[in-house]
Amino acid sequence: MNTVIISLLILCYSLVLGIIFAQVLLTAPVVFKVLDNQNASNFLRKIFPRYYFLLFLISILALLISYLFFTNIDFYAALVAVFFSFLGFIIIPLTNSARDRGWDNLFKWLHNLSIFNTVIIMIIAIVQIFRITTV
Repeated sequence: MNTVIISLLILCYSLVLGIIFAQVLLTAPVVFKVLDNQNASNFLRKIFPRYYFLLFLISILALLISYLFFTNIDFYAALVAVFFSFLGFIIIPLTNSARDRGWDNLFKWLHNLSIFNTVIIMIIAIVQIFRITTV
């Protein structure tokens, strides 16, 4: 297979990992240490839609590359990443509403779903990088 195509797919998943690690390890922890709760909330409400939308766009590109040049398993892995990044994006308004209305159980459930989405996307990216580089 063409090394450029392989490199593009590896780049997609590497970008996904970089975005996730930057958000989880750098942005989120610092925000809560530097900003008060209200400003942290305002910031995170602006950053998370962009975070999931960017993951969605990169996953769509990985899906297209996988569909055109790789096997069914690669296509389905990318499809799952697209689904979970889109799900993460669309639950943000619901999560914010639950928080604003004091629906703590629903907020906690949606927040945990968001974390689950990120973990699934991260696992797919790691597995796909190893799969692609060992084939």
